[in-house]
Formats: sequence, C-alpha cells, structure tokens
Amino acid sequence: MGCTEPLTNRRYGDAVSDPVTVLAVVAVVGVVAQAIGGRTKIPAIVLLLGSGLLLGPGLGLLQPDDVYGDLLFPAASAAVAFLLFEGGLSLRFRELSGERLVLARLLTVGVLVAWAVGGAAALATGFPLGVAAIFGAIMTVTGPTVVIPILREARLRPRITKVLRWEGILIDPIGAVLAVVTFEVVVEGHGRAGDAVRAVAATVGAGAAVGVIVAGVVVFLLHRHYITDRLEVPAIVAGVLVAVALANSLYDEAGLVAATGMGVLLANQRRVEIRPIVGFHESLAIVLVGIVFVLLAARVEARTLVSEAAAATFVLLVLVLVARPASVWASTIGSRFSANERGYLAGMAPRGVVAASISALFSLRLEELGVPGGESLAALAFLVVAGTVVIYGAAARPLARLLRVAAAERTGVVLVGGEPWLLRIGAALSAADVPVLVLTGDEGERQAAAAAGLLTHTGALRPDAVSESLEAVGARMALAGSRREELNGLAPELLVDSVGRANVYVLRGASPGETNARPAFGGRVSAEQLSGRLAHGETLEVWPAGVSGDGRRPTLLFYISPVGIPTMVDRKFKTPSAGQVVVLIRPEDEGGD
Repeated sequence: MGCTEPLTNRRYGDAVSDPVTVLAVVAVVGVVAQAIGGRTKIPAIVLLLGSGLLLGPGLGLLQPDDVYGDLLFPAASAAVAFLLFEGGLSLRFRELSGERLVLARLLTVGVLVAWAVGGAAALATGFPLGVAAIFGAIMTVTGPTVVIPILREARLRPRITKVLRWEGILIDPIGAVLAVVTFEVVVEGHGRAGDAVRAVAATVGAGAAVGVIVAGVVVFLLHRHYITDRLEVPAIVAGVLVAVALANSLYDEAGLVAATGMGVLLANQRRVEIRPIVGFHESLAIVLVGIVFVLLAARVEARTLVSEAAAATFVLLVLVLVARPASVWASTIGSRFSANERGYLAGMAPRGVVAASISALFSLRLEELGVPGGESLAALAFLVVAGTVVIYGAAARPLARLLRVAAAERTGVVLVGGEPWLLRIGAALSAADVPVLVLTGDEGERQAAAAAGLLTHTGALRPDAVSESLEAVGARMALAGSRREELNGLAPELLVDSVGRANVYVLRGASPGETNARPAFGGRVSAEQLSGRLAHGETLEVWPAGVSGDGRRPTLLFYISPVGIPTMVDRKFKTPSAGQVVVLIRPEDEGGD
C-alpha cells in the first residue's frame, strides 16, 4: 500500500473556491455526462467518475474538501438518502413471487459471503485486519445508481431485472449499516460477532420503523387532504428529511434504511397517488447522482490512485471472479433460476455512490485516528468502484446475449386514440409485422380497432394498469392522434416509463393538450391532412427497399428495419436502404401500377 499526504491537505492555486460556482459546475458536468452516456451507450457513471478525476486530480480545478469542509459528507449522505428513497418508489411487492427467497438470501447469505471474500482480498494486499474488514463490508453494496442504468441498457428478462433492481436498492442501506457497525467495532477495539449482528439488526429495524411511521403520517395527511396538492411534493421531501434525521439520531446510517423503507411503503400503498412524487424524484435523482459522483471523484488524490492501482486490480478480480459468483451460488441453491440466469446474476454487481462515499468518510476518520492503512482505503475503494462499473457496464449486454437471458428487442408502436385514419396506420404497421397497441377510452373505438385486427387495452388508462399491455407488445414508441385533448395530454404520463418521453409523438392539430410530446413526422403533416388525404382516395401501403415515387412523391411515415424495428420519418423522402421497408401514403394520381 502507498502512503501519501492526507486528502484534506491538497492545495491547487487555480482551483474554484466559491461553493455556489463549484455546485453549478458539477451539476452541469453531471447532467452533460449522463446525456452523453445516453447517446453513446457508455455507462454514465464511467463518464461521471472520469469527469471528476479530470476536474479534481487531473486539472486541479475542484477541491471539494477545501470548499465544503465538514459539510461535504453529511450533504452526500442526505443525497444518497434521497436516491434510495427514489429507488424505493419503484419497488412493488406484487412484482415478486418466486424471487422472494432468492432476494432474501442475497441480502443475508450473499452479503456475508461478499463481506468475507472482499475483506480477505484486502487483507491479502497488506491492509490490517480491521481496515480489511471495513473494506469488505463497504464492498457488499451494489447500488441503484449504477445497477438501474445498466439494466436499462441490457434489457433483460423480467425475472432477472426484478431481482437485480430490488437487490441494488435494498442492499445499499444494509451494506452501509454493516460498514458502520464494523467501523465502530474496529475503532473501539472490542466487541464480538454477536454484538455486531445485534447492532446491524437494531439499526436496520429502527431505520425501517422510522421510515414506515413517517410514511404513514404523510399518507394520512395527504389522504385526508390536510395538505394541498400544490404542497404534496414538498411535504414528501420534508418527510424524507425528517425520517433520515430521526433515524440517524437513533443509530448511525439508519437514515438510509428509513429513506428506503419510506419509499417502499409509499410505492405499495393505494390511498395516495404517487405519480407526481415519482416524476419529481426521478429528476432530482439525475441531478444528485451527477453532483455526488463528480465531487467524490474530484477529491481523490492522484498519487494515491497510482500507488493503489496494483492492489485495486487484484481486489477487483477477486470480487468479480470469486466474491459475486460465490454469493449468487450460495443464494440460489434450490431455486427455480436456470443455470444461465444464475450465471448472469453472478456476472452483475457494480458498486456505486454509497461505496464511494462511505469509504471516503471512513478513510478520513481512520487517518485522523492514526489507524494504519486508513489513508489508502478511499483510493482503493474508488478504483474498485470504477473498475466494477466499467467491467459490468461493458459486459451487461454481451453477457445477456451469450447466456440468452436478454429480452427481445422492443419493436411495438402504441397508438393513442381510435380515429379511423389512425387505425389504418396501425393496420399498415401490422402488415409490416410491427406489433401495434391501441389505447383509447372509447368503447366504439376499441371495437373498431379489434375489427381491424389490432390489439387494444381494455383496462383503466393509468400507468400501472397499462404496463402489462405495453410489455406484451414490446412498446418502443407512441403516436398520439386522438381528437380528445385529454387523451393526448395523458399520453406522456402513461407511456414515459415504458418508451421514454423522447419516443412519445403527437400529431400536429390532434388536440395535443398540455403535453411536451414531440411533433409526429417532424411536424410536416397534421391529423387533418392525414384524415383528409385518406378519405379522398389516397392509400396507406408498405413498400420494400429500392422503390421510388414519380410525380408527386409519396409521404413516408415509418421505416422498418430488417429486424422489425420501426423509426418515424421526419423528412419528406429518402430511398430506404437494403432490407428496409417503409409505411407510406401513396398519392391517388400515381395509380396502382
């Protein structure tokens, strides 16, 4: 292990010193890095860590310890609590059936195995026993900030996705509590294994109880309308802060458990609508992830990273090749998971913001106490976190294909509304082997869609109610063209979780209502034009590659790739490439030859 000067002693003459400016810089960098990651398919966490390293030890522009001092880690802890609360909002008990036993084992047996193997790996590199035990506890966490984005890109079978998402969200507070208890045992120099187990159980129990109680109070106040709609989201934010503060006053890091428990309870109750809460916290989570990762990366000392590179490589290989496979094997014995599914679970355990932040905090405390190895703990953990993100992020999709656990490519188109001309577009897409789903609240339109051979959703028009229908067609994009303003306005809310807001389109002139959905077909045709042209003899057709129009050009609506992926056309005419087909409106005067 290498020993360097304390992290808090760094000084750069050209560093940004204004706290507000630093916050603005890291917020912008965080959002930009995640936007680039979404475009390039590079894991956003890799870009965030790289940005922090560049701005901190690379260029010396950021030195968070000097700017924020003792406030840095309490603020990071509060940010992590909000991230765990947001993750808890996505966990619904009805999702789990046969996966509950495996999940319970991963959160108990799996954690213990990962702790033992990770600690042994750190011990083998020269860390003292106590510091190695702390490191092993920290490395038990995976974390939603890295797992969920990777799962989104990997597109796995639902059963694997559920387990990894639940594990990533629930294991963060459990691992954090385990790390805190281990730290206290090491620092105090006494304590038995039984005491540590009881301390972990008490912390988790107290945190969960506080979270449930605060969530229950908030639900009661909202359900009885003691809090107005305008104050609903602020009340939830205040509730999370209260839960974290109360739990932390009882046990260190119990606030993370409280935040997670509060999110899970709100997600599974039926008295209060939580969609506005989810939307706000998803946006907040994006900003917080960027800020926390960039700041934590910026505070790592470059020379320490270099000195710990060899040890980190060894530990990383042990965690990836030994610790995770052993944890999954021990947790899935006798389960109904196939060998390929178990193999994928064994190949997915990226560490995230909790591991990075807790290791940085403990490294400072151990260094202040003069514990050997404490000064290198943060650098080792940071390198391992970055390594797991790179390895698992790069391997997620190829491994899913290799083990045949990837879900089929999404190719479905959702039509919002049941206008006759819109159903004709659906029929043309269906003829090109594109799955189509019609969403409408009008029974007559549903019958007309069924008569045209199109799948319709017959339940309530709510995000939770339509999710199964969207999954059935593998929804990729949506086209809203109803004459009913309220239905078009509802489209983004119904579909954002399945297809993303960028893939929800509304036709110009189709009573869009209050929605920021993208204009369909580049805004070059309106609902009235499509309706009129089809009513006056023009036809919707499917043409193969290599065709071209003469005279009046046909109006292209969709390209369909050789594997059936539809793309909405936003330009007037472009000859399709080999293997593609197009859905288009053929002008009447071109005839049928």
